Amino acid sequence: MERVKSFEKRKRRFRKEWLYCWIAVSLPIIGYIIFNAVPVVISLASMFTDIHHNQIGTMTWNNFAHFKTFFHDSKYWFSLGITLWLTCAQFVSLLVALIVATLLSAKVMGSKVFQTVFFVPYICATVALSIMWNWMFASGSNGVLNSLFGTQIDFRNSADWLTWCIFIVIAWSAPGYGIVMFTAAFVGVDKNLYEAAEIDGAGKITQYFKITLPQIAPMMVFLALAGWQAGFATFDAAKIMAPVTWTGEAGVKDMGLTVAYYSYIKGVSFSHMDYASVINWVTAAINFAGAFVFLRLRKRTEDNLE
Repeated sequence: MERVKSFEKRKRRFRKEWLYCWIAVSLPIIGYIIFNAVPVVISLASMFTDIHHNQIGTMTWNNFAHFKTFFHDSKYWFSLGITLWLTCAQFVSLLVALIVATLLSAKVMGSKVFQTVFFVPYICATVALSIMWNWMFASGSNGVLNSLFGTQIDFRNSADWLTWCIFIVIAWSAPGYGIVMFTAAFVGVDKNLYEAAEIDGAGKITQYFKITLPQIAPMMVFLALAGWQAGFATFDAAKIMAPVTWTGEAGVKDMGLTVAYYSYIKGVSFSHMDYASVINWVTAAINFAGAFVFLRLRKRTEDNLE
């Protein structure tokens, strides 16, 4: 009995291997605390203070002055409208991805090649794609579209066209991920359901709308949620297509101003990180509210499959 107890004590002694394990585990945690948790705490505290030139040491209580300014800030609500409109580009790309994935699932020759080709724009850097589309939309003979159609439209300096330019960049680059995910979802549909439908006399179109779409509904809602999140994070394309002017406008008449871009302009360009924190936290709350709706909808679609 004593030997067993002494063995257990020896077994519980600290070993050198444990030290290496703790170091390996703690490094990501320390990195998260320094680069994520600490900035979040500072951002939360800065909403209630004035900070001069983004110097943390100058933080002073401002009696909720930023919140009073925010609710009368028409520019933010305008940027929110632009953001919601550009988020629709994510849903358009989702519809395109569904159509393309449906065609590719028909096992046509070269479907794998097409799937890879469609995925390329998604993995390319948004900045690079935006620069490419800048050439496409350039004015005069320098623009590819104007050269092709013989027009002289100044797309990027037109209030009627600028938002549409950013919309096209997003809608063109986003479908690749959805195509891959939808193709995988099609493979996972139970083939017995199709066989039973054929016995009942259901055609291919009926099977698609009555079996395929309901079966992949959770994937559709998941991709819609991802599109919602990506829409609120729209920044790179807006910054490249609508560079900020010396007056702080994001392109002509602020038609390229998204909430993420507006936060950048306030916090970085004009050194008002305290007010930018208010913008970010309110936007996060709106984003979370939309995400909550999508999560509940996904839960409902999963319950319908059981």
